[in-house]
Amino acid sequence: MGDTKMADRYREAVRLYTKNTRTSVCNGSPWIHWEPDELHFTYEHQEREKTGVRNVTLRVNAATGEATEHVPDKGQMESAGSTLPSNWSVSPDGRHALYTKEHNLVLYEIPSGKETILTNDGEQLLEYGCYIDIYSQITVQRQGYIEHPQVCWSPDGRYFVTYRADRRTTRHLNVIESFHDEEAEDVRPVLRQYPCPFAADPDDEIPHYTLFVGDISEGVMKPVDAPDFLYPVFTSEEKSIVKWLDDSNGFYFTWIARGYQEARLYLAEASKGNARPVICETTDKFFNLGAFQLLDGYGSYLFSNFITQDRRYAFWQSERNGYAHLYRYRLDPDASICEGDLFCEADRERIVQKIIRVDEKNEKIYFMGNQDKDCSDPLYYQLYVVHFDGSGLKRLTPEDATHRISMGKDHFVDTYSRVDLPPVTLLRDRDGKFIRELEKADITQLMELGYQFPERFTVTAADGKTRLCGILVRPAHIEPGRKYPVIDYIYGGAQLYNVPREFTWDNTMDREIYGGLQSFAKLGFAGIILDGRGTPGRGMEIHGFSYHNIHACAGLEDHAACLMQLAEKYPFLDISRVGMWGNSAGGYATVSAMFRYPDIYQVGVASSGNYDQRMYEHSWTERYYGLYEKELYRQGDITRLAGNLQGRLMLAYGAMDDNVSMSQTLRLCDELNRHGKTYDLVVLPRSNHNVPADLYFVRRKMDFFVKELLKEEPPADLPVEM
Repeated sequence: MGDTKMADRYREAVRLYTKNTRTSVCNGSPWIHWEPDELHFTYEHQEREKTGVRNVTLRVNAATGEATEHVPDKGQMESAGSTLPSNWSVSPDGRHALYTKEHNLVLYEIPSGKETILTNDGEQLLEYGCYIDIYSQITVQRQGYIEHPQVCWSPDGRYFVTYRADRRTTRHLNVIESFHDEEAEDVRPVLRQYPCPFAADPDDEIPHYTLFVGDISEGVMKPVDAPDFLYPVFTSEEKSIVKWLDDSNGFYFTWIARGYQEARLYLAEASKGNARPVICETTDKFFNLGAFQLLDGYGSYLFSNFITQDRRYAFWQSERNGYAHLYRYRLDPDASICEGDLFCEADRERIVQKIIRVDEKNEKIYFMGNQDKDCSDPLYYQLYVVHFDGSGLKRLTPEDATHRISMGKDHFVDTYSRVDLPPVTLLRDRDGKFIRELEKADITQLMELGYQFPERFTVTAADGKTRLCGILVRPAHIEPGRKYPVIDYIYGGAQLYNVPREFTWDNTMDREIYGGLQSFAKLGFAGIILDGRGTPGRGMEIHGFSYHNIHACAGLEDHAACLMQLAEKYPFLDISRVGMWGNSAGGYATVSAMFRYPDIYQVGVASSGNYDQRMYEHSWTERYYGLYEKELYRQGDITRLAGNLQGRLMLAYGAMDDNVSMSQTLRLCDELNRHGKTYDLVVLPRSNHNVPADLYFVRRKMDFFVKELLKEEPPADLPVEM
């Protein structure tokens, strides 16, 4: 470290907080807006000036790549629905709108102002089209969320699909709002409640979501002839489980059974609400649904199934051969006939992710895929095209990186990057032919903040054969011959991977990038992030490691096993001084590491942990544990190993957490108390589940690792936010 003082190191660390890095990169992630003809698009080009950043709107001819400065027409007429309240949902033709009143749906005819009450049985917790955020029910209320109908309109605006959420019999969890604002007259704590089902709850006590189709011309709503959903559904915006056919006479959706072992694709007739299953598949493990449409392994399951407009074919994503592929079915009135996997045996391990576009005229499917043998990381997402008959599979993005695609009619815009490669944005035609480079990210200011490129590494899992990928952030001031303590930033949930693949300088949740490893590097730590077995995106053999095995924390034993390999590769790592930290499932993994591997992990910081899987919302837990079995679910209770604690542990929770109840942490504290264990506890009265975004917690976390793992004293006179 030379003569650098600890207070100076802290100042360097704070410079790399997300609030500082997020505005430090120009042209790193252009947002593409295609015009209706999909032949032109606009985006904001950023130019850094002495006083800040100037945004210039560019309009690009996709065929030629020619870009001109674009000034929107301020005199353009407002749409018919623009004067309506923002919490109303307006039909595509602009003639009708929907709004909620006393838990019911009301139809408003825009030209005449006529109102029609579509439902009349709504009541508290029996609501039509209500917004369901099962992990933030109290948070959205506190933030002033204004309810608007969650509906999916047909293209012609005649029909819409929504749901009725029945949560009347669901048991509640409590949140106590203990703090108050200085101006408040009533300083009594406020009790807030929200419905939250657990896996042990029977079917009649968990929420039921019934699909309804609304007919604008008749002013009625009819239930869709399909089983209720027993997990939360979405029927609005890109998250919608419902997809309309272009003729507006039919729609399709994917239904999943409780326990995630049966899935069906339904085709419905809009005028009658009748629906028939055209595909049904069962599995002995799990169908992994997506976490809010993230590309997280088999995460686009609901959105990668589709039916062609002529209703001749259905395409279905399945892991039946061990990898997520597309299967083609020929539809007829009486049966579904599987026509085979769209991938030849040579491409068996390539994985289908999100469908980007379907060109039915030319019978082509454009999709994001991964696990390409020519990529250095199996989770680098690439754009591919394949014909309906499975022929002509072609990769359209040649760069060894992960790609984000915005596709028009005949062209696409591609922004690609790696953790060690700043973003580049290109324009290509639909066959992948390069047209021009649009932008190359300017990271000058980010580097001036002290940012350093993470290094990619590969190690072998504890099974001795599986190749795993991770990243390393070196200590910022390495001295020859000196060894440095290691912080392992972990997540531990089976639904997504933790290792970033894209170049990262921002976090939309206001958390530290790379789990704070950039800041820790300034303090004198090396940091690693690793994806172990049990994470998605590499086939069921690896992902299935988490089946009936949530308590394995998505490969926690792989984290322990890789340290010796990393020490051989990076001699400056001191694996006799190793710490771990994580939030939510990462908190669970951190505590598990401290209890299961006390000889390896000496220091841990765990926030918002779900330490007992019996006490968590059922849809996440049942995905991997399956339906409730007492002995299996008991293995997910890490508090039973509290007596194993030997190292230094800091726990933290947000008192307003409406995702993982603070009771989970308090139950763990109770067990630690019973065993006479010493630990630190940080309580954040105003925070919800997003504890890592709290700067007081960030500072306490830094102090804890500096004192307990680095064995130095943190500065006492610096303000939290500096």
